[in-house]
Amino acid sequence: MNYEQTLGRQSGVLYYLLSKRLNSLLAEAGVGITVDQFRLLTMLWKEDGITQQQLADKLGRDRAGVTRMTDILEDQGILVRVADKSDRRVNLLYLTKKGREIEPLAAAAAQRALDDMTKDFSPEEKNVFAQLHNRAIHNLGG
Repeated sequence: MNYEQTLGRQSGVLYYLLSKRLNSLLAEAGVGITVDQFRLLTMLWKEDGITQQQLADKLGRDRAGVTRMTDILEDQGILVRVADKSDRRVNLLYLTKKGREIEPLAAAAAQRALDDMTKDFSPEEKNVFAQLHNRAIHNLGG
């Protein structure tokens, strides 16, 4: 079997190259975040004020990894932790003004990375590509 040509290998290479491109574009945009931090922030841009555990569950990451990322983002002034009024053992994560301000820049970088990836795709091919990815994600329980 030629493992270099398997769908699994191609998917891994695509993820790596897209992440590398997005990291480069995020740096170029001056937002000061990584791809993983961007993914975390997309959850907060959608729903601010969630717990670290909820965030870890949504991201499919362990809580320790999410804690490390939130520590960095808090140090950068992008988010803050606030003790839950009903359970002080639980921290809720909120975006700061800076965290909200970087969304359009980060979103534009992400769109540019996707545009670069699909630059020679027809609109129909983009649609089929998205449909097939969504089916594969669904097939694996996502």
